[in-house]
Amino acid sequence: MPSPPIFLAALAAGLFSAVIWGATPAATAFAVLGMEPLTAGLLRTVLAMPIVLIIAIMAKLPLPGTRREWALLLISSLCGFLGFTLIFTIGIAQTSTSHAGLILAGVPLLTGLAGALAARAMPSRLWFAGAAIAITGEVILITSRGGAVGEATLSGDLLCVMSTLCAAIGYVAGSRVSERIGTWATTAWGITLAATIQIPILWFTTTEMNWAAVPAAAWGGVAYLVVMSAVVAYAAWYWSLSTGGVVRVSPVQYAQPLVSLILAVVLFSEPMTMPLIVAAVLILGGIALARRG
Repeated sequence: MPSPPIFLAALAAGLFSAVIWGATPAATAFAVLGMEPLTAGLLRTVLAMPIVLIIAIMAKLPLPGTRREWALLLISSLCGFLGFTLIFTIGIAQTSTSHAGLILAGVPLLTGLAGALAARAMPSRLWFAGAAIAITGEVILITSRGGAVGEATLSGDLLCVMSTLCAAIGYVAGSRVSERIGTWATTAWGITLAATIQIPILWFTTTEMNWAAVPAAAWGGVAYLVVMSAVVAYAAWYWSLSTGGVVRVSPVQYAQPLVSLILAVVLFSEPMTMPLIVAAVLILGGIALARRG
């Protein structure tokens, strides 16, 4: 067990990561205000590739060694760094930042379910109880609609839900291959594979785009997604888990949807309605209960 100062540093690093990821929906919303959602989603991974590739080469991160490991890495890449980023970016352009942030909060539940199905293991009754509560919150969230400010749409919410399914599948596949090559290598090579596929798509879809017309706020959103969400947050998160312990540090993830909600209200003046508050309580409470199972 680490000394109290070291543990506090690990806890602070974990909370720092949760805050960064909590601001991801807001950064994505800024990005899609100034460019097409597809372009923003593609740039998020393509621009991250040079950074992680340099890290991978300098750190001499290992590559998968078997066909099965390569297959798992490909699934992780296609689902986590291609499917999730593109679908979520397109979805948030059609819904509110608060809805998108709370929908993302359900990723741990879906990841747990996908992992249980992959391992052919039945989750506990407590897990199912927590999942039922969280799903009830998600249903309330998706079926509730606000006013003109920060208005959410059913299509946008469903796209965000679809993106979380992609993320969950990607995380489970990534966790399997990371047992062999490590989480940093899985992340770096996963981003590289996804970006390699997306580069030609980005090229052909932006041939007539006026890049000079893209506002600074949109570039700022993209830069945040590339540097902070894809690199800095992962580095801080992995260090915090390895130093402070997964069980003791991981609960700080509950700050992530709260940060998303606060930024939605402060930056986009989205209304904090009663259905939204009820949904947030049910989702976070259900996830907390499920994690105990």
